[in-house]
Amino acid sequence: MRYHPLPKTSVPVVALATLVLVMWIGWGSVRSPASFWAPGDLSRYHVDKAGCTSCHEPFQGPTAARCIGCHSEESFENRATPASATWHRDLVTQQTACTGCHTEHRGASARITEETKMNPHGDLVFRATGASSCTACHEIGARVVTNFTLRDVSIVRRLYEQGRGAHQRGSMAECLACHRTGH
Repeated sequence: MRYHPLPKTSVPVVALATLVLVMWIGWGSVRSPASFWAPGDLSRYHVDKAGCTSCHEPFQGPTAARCIGCHSEESFENRATPASATWHRDLVTQQTACTGCHTEHRGASARITEETKMNPHGDLVFRATGASSCTACHEIGARVVTNFTLRDVSIVRRLYEQGRGAHQRGSMAECLACHRTGH
């Protein structure tokens, strides 16, 4: 196979384009690094942070160590509900990655708890039961995505009774088949 050499005019064009790109990245990084590199605005919970390195390790992203710097075991004991403090205690001491459940840069009014994105029930079950978190009905293992166990508590028993047989173990995630309007 025979390759044709590039035209002599392509080298200066590529060099100029590269120079313009590097200058644009440099200018944006110096002028406003947070807005230039951030994928979105911070939530209201973290908007007061001084800069990117409050949460991010350079070239690694957010780390558990940076999160624990502000959200220590003591802070959970003092500020969180007892259930939330208990849930996070082991995760904090093991320095488990917080980004497994929490995300940022989705805007000032966004909820940063990942359970809102992967909740198969939507907000319907929360409204119907008065529960404020997944742990009201589920025992959750260390890996949130894979270890959900239904608890034997009054909220769960009441849902089964109210469904008159329609609410059964394993079919609750299909609630929108009957509850289309969210009622």
